Amino acid sequence: MERLSAARQLSLQGLEAQRRGHWSEAESLFAAAILQCPADERARCGYAETLWQRGARAAAVSHMEEAVRLSGYDPQRLVQLGRMYLALGDVPRAAESATRAIQANSQHAAAWALRGEVLLTQGHTEEALAALHRALALEQPQPDVQLAVARIYWQQGRPQRAYSTLEALAATYPPEQVPVEVLVPMGIALRQMGRLSEASERLAQAVQRGDPSADLWYELAQTQLALGDTAAAWQSLEAALQRDPEHAPSLALRQSLGDAGPSMALARAPLGGW
Repeated sequence: MERLSAARQLSLQGLEAQRRGHWSEAESLFAAAILQCPADERARCGYAETLWQRGARAAAVSHMEEAVRLSGYDPQRLVQLGRMYLALGDVPRAAESATRAIQANSQHAAAWALRGEVLLTQGHTEEALAALHRALALEQPQPDVQLAVARIYWQQGRPQRAYSTLEALAATYPPEQVPVEVLVPMGIALRQMGRLSEASERLAQAVQRGDPSADLWYELAQTQLALGDTAAAWQSLEAALQRDPEHAPSLALRQSLGDAGPSMALARAPLGGW
């Protein structure tokens, strides 16, 4: 009992080190916890996560498999293991982990999300969409799941559904804290719906946060061009090319602007996406 108690204390310290981003410290603490009590599944799980973080993926999977066994095949541990399998391209094992997690608890939102990711990887888009919606029916918000659903709708040519999904996600944040990864697809979906002023506003908000990529500046330039604001589009293109002088879409759009004027440039511009 003393060794288990010592292992639990070390694991708690390891979790705190993880929270602070001190991964080397966390790895040492979880390794010490396993030495104290090899059968402590929390220590195994924490150790697996730290190994994964530093790229020791085979060892991480081995320890997570042991954590799953020690936990009695707890759904959450199965999901963690399944995500590792999926990241490594082992889709059959990821699918098996999702199935076992759902069998253990059919109301486990993360298990349904994992099933949706697996189905999407397998190319079963409609089944994936159903699984992801099941996950969202059980728990919201789930930003990764909502973004995946919106991406599916966008790929299906359903920008209204994509936007509605993203709008619901955005509503879970204070207006000034909506992440860039939500604002950008919202802007693209609005542009495809013909709501150009709103699209430009969302993309401009995204530009104002953090360190905008060349892709983001390019999306804003396309939208400004569609609005007829050629001067603003030029500025955005220049910003994109300052960020990445070899950014092919921006170079092509700038060439079109110079050669053919705004209307032809818009017609030739590649379709934006995310």
